[in-house]
Amino acid sequence: MNRLRYYDVHGVPTEAKAVEGDGPEPSLLPPLEADRLRLELPDRTVVVRRVRPVDRGPGGFAAGCRLLDGEILAGLRLARLSEGRPYPDTVSRLIGYDSDVAEPFALLEPLRGTEIEPLAGKLPTEQRRRFQAGLLRAVRLLNAAGIAHRGLDPRTVRWDGANVQITDFSQAALIGSPRTVTGAPPWQAPEQRPETPPGWHRGDVGPTDDIWAAGRLIFYVLTGEELDDRAKLADRPDLEVLLADVIGSPERRPDAQRLLHRLGEADPPPRPLAADPAFGRGRAEFFAQRRRKHPQTAPPAEPAAERPAEGKTAPAAEPVAVLPPGPAVAPRRGRVVSWLLWGGVAALAVVAVLLVVGR
Repeated sequence: MNRLRYYDVHGVPTEAKAVEGDGPEPSLLPPLEADRLRLELPDRTVVVRRVRPVDRGPGGFAAGCRLLDGEILAGLRLARLSEGRPYPDTVSRLIGYDSDVAEPFALLEPLRGTEIEPLAGKLPTEQRRRFQAGLLRAVRLLNAAGIAHRGLDPRTVRWDGANVQITDFSQAALIGSPRTVTGAPPWQAPEQRPETPPGWHRGDVGPTDDIWAAGRLIFYVLTGEELDDRAKLADRPDLEVLLADVIGSPERRPDAQRLLHRLGEADPPPRPLAADPAFGRGRAEFFAQRRRKHPQTAPPAEPAAERPAEGKTAPAAEPVAVLPPGPAVAPRRGRVVSWLLWGGVAALAVVAVLLVVGR
């Protein structure tokens, strides 16, 4: 039995006895791996899924550390979004992390359900509508948290018969940050591919980036086929209406709320996560320290507002608009005199109070 030290989602240092958990844990693709631990805390025992980088797979350990950053980014933002209310079942939940050690890791709640690939074309009729609405609500939740998953596919989306669960946030990025190549065909949106098609541009991560994959996953689970041609929608009028423009350009793609409206499930969306400038500063400080200690694992230096937050801080702040300075205006003489008079009155009042107290 070992002592495990980590930070919870509020940044509070925590320590627990950790033993290897029973049973296998759903695997991850290298350079990340997952195992199961049982944590013995003072007031309870919990089973967690530990995710950590390994020195194998594309990019090795350094790439694994950067992917772990995405998992922590998403977990911290979703925790902030859910503060004071029940945590949503539709996304995996971060319990704790430590990314500033020789062997960084993240701790998550165990996954629910099964991967959706075996369910393609076989989902019971009574579960289909719940699956569609659940996946779209999960994407809408990510939008409210200010992130895009960027890796939705049959491996990262799970189903337990009642609820969707989106997992593996290793490719997550802040909405508004520059897009990078990520994901895998056919679920990979054209703007995320190594070479974008003619007429498409890389641009910045947006709230509809995950809609491309979400729409294709809905079609795949309900029909057992890949939506590789718009003509396939013509034989399925219900899906043709729901998924109109889903595989179009990001500018024309409907967002998750619009698709829920088409489905007749447009309940009020969650309130978006408020910006907090302290998180941007914390992120910049964290990566500065990471570059000093482990330069091979840190991303290139860049403005904190353009990248997801990670490490011992919550997410980066959204950029704040700075207005250009206007022409200098001379103060008005009357206003200056008025302020001087009021200042004198205030000073006399303070002196009077001190005299009374002194008695």
